[in-house]
Amino acid sequence: MAEGGSINDEKEYLRKLLRKAELHCCSGTSDIVSTLYRNKPSRYFDDIKANHNNIMKPYLKDNGGDPRCPINGRLKGLFFNVTLVCGSIPPNSPFGNTRVKVSLSEVFDDSANLYFADFYCKPSRRRVHYVTLVLTRSGSDADSFCQQHLLKLDPRDNIYLSKGFSWGPYRTLNRDAVHVEVMYTEAIDLTHRDLTLTGTFGRGSSTPGGIRKTVGCSICSVDTFVW
Repeated sequence: MAEGGSINDEKEYLRKLLRKAELHCCSGTSDIVSTLYRNKPSRYFDDIKANHNNIMKPYLKDNGGDPRCPINGRLKGLFFNVTLVCGSIPPNSPFGNTRVKVSLSEVFDDSANLYFADFYCKPSRRRVHYVTLVLTRSGSDADSFCQQHLLKLDPRDNIYLSKGFSWGPYRTLNRDAVHVEVMYTEAIDLTHRDLTLTGTFGRGSSTPGGIRKTVGCSICSVDTFVW
């Protein structure tokens, strides 16, 4: 279990966390999106090409975010961003100088399930909040884990990442200082995918072990929960 407690305790905590996210994000609008994007340092992609047959493999989630997040240290995946800035994918990233894009239609089809996993902010003056979603293939081991431990979202009716009926567009949250991140639990073949160079800011790479959420934030702390 994530820092103790039963599965029922986990889900009750997540329900409160999701409610906090909904209260904060409900005033947002939505952007039409078609792509997930992932930035890492160029050496990360060089290693995949040289040593892993060009397959980007899921790896174990670190301890960043809420310490009671059920996927911490228990579920493997690949983290992507979906949030746009002024209607476009941002030109810079804090996670690395090389970017790969994956079409949402490739990974978020009718065989996929979407789950809510976390809502948190990192200690900083900017106080950006993050919503963590998990995207699985139905029937996979990862999907079985998520069904047991996370909260399933309606793929066509949620404010964070949804797909339209028939040929309708995908949409994601547009809310100031809120980023939606998507953990995809399957491997991605990088063959025939373009890698593009981008600018970086901050560290220019992810922090080993992850960054724990801010303690006592009135927006995302369940301890300051308001019904």
